[in-house]
Amino acid sequence: MKEKDEDIVAIQDANRELYQAFETLDFKSAGAHLTEDCDYITFNGMHLVGRAAYIRSHKELMNNFMFRGATLEGNITDIRFANEKTAIVIARGAIKFRWQKRAPKSRQSINTSVWVKDIKGVWKMTSFHNCRIKPLGWFAKWLLKKK
Repeated sequence: MKEKDEDIVAIQDANRELYQAFETLDFKSAGAHLTEDCDYITFNGMHLVGRAAYIRSHKELMNNFMFRGATLEGNITDIRFANEKTAIVIARGAIKFRWQKRAPKSRQSINTSVWVKDIKGVWKMTSFHNCRIKPLGWFAKWLLKKK
């Protein structure tokens, strides 16, 4: 396997473990895949800084009665390498509550993240931004209409 292929697999595996934390509620272990100073922009625009803030916010969220038993469904759709130690990753996903058969499209988000390879050769997420996917309203469609 070529080095780039190995890097892709390593990023996919780490990302999968981050998703699995929503089932196991082990956000501390998931945090091992983040840099200490990572930036996290939530889907509603809140900016959290640092691994500890990521762990704390996800523990609080997933210990809320509504989120208990929820899972995160999604997958990476693109990995682009800026250089041999930096990758930009695009993923899509949504939280599925315990009473749902599948996550509704209205809660789909797109996530853009930056991964860096540390001095030990381990890929870690250093920045990520979630954004809710919403259909264009009539006004936006009108503004974007070709004339």
